Amino acid sequence: MKEFEKQLAKIRRWCAMQERCLVEVRIHAHSIGISKKNTEEIIKRLVEEGFIDEERYAKLYAGGKFRNKKWGRSRIIGELRARQIAEEAIRAGLAEIDEEEYRKVIIGMVEHKIAVTDRSNMLLFKHRLAKPAVAKGYEPELVSSIIDELMKNKEI
Repeated sequence: MKEFEKQLAKIRRWCAMQERCLVEVRIHAHSIGISKKNTEEIIKRLVEEGFIDEERYAKLYAGGKFRNKKWGRSRIIGELRARQIAEEAIRAGLAEIDEEEYRKVIIGMVEHKIAVTDRSNMLLFKHRLAKPAVAKGYEPELVSSIIDELMKNKEI
């Protein structure tokens, strides 16, 4: 049992450094040679102790990726699903993103592209304005409506 306590302490320290999800803990435990049986027992204990909380993880992940990397909801949802986060927790995470701030980021991306993009072909022009925002995970319909709004207001 002493070996188990050492493993638990090691994973506990690792989880205390930053927020982790279950998948990350399993991968890390496997990489340092902890058995599956011990890994599941460790995870059970860490969840009980509050070291692992998927909803808290989703909130911090969504808010952080939006603020720091300017990721859109689609990209964040994809990344959280890849980490096997529950849909309920993903919804809670996305609620951390302020709608007005979200629109401002898209507007900023589009306005920057307007300044540096060739306008000779209008269909291609709209595509080139939308591409960077869609690639970052912003919803194509929302990006398109913002582009239309900006083009109408600025008469491009």
